[in-house]
Amino acid sequence: MQFGRTYEEFEVGAVYKHWPGKTVTEYDDHLFCLLTMNHHPLHMDVNYAENTTDFKRNVVVGNYVYSLL
Repeated sequence: MQFGRTYEEFEVGAVYKHWPGKTVTEYDDHLFCLLTMNHHPLHMDVNYAENTTDFKRNVVVGNYVYSLL
């Protein structure tokens, strides 16, 4: 049995469902920030994020999302 796919086997527009899902919590984001020494207030400070971003809340570090994928 083959596990996974090669690059050529993926199709444009295909939807791949995955179980179980992963909910990224604020704790997950803060822990990753501390582990990688990313102390930007966009990720750690609620007041900063509310007043300076369009999202009005902390933003998850992009590298953490890449790590999960």
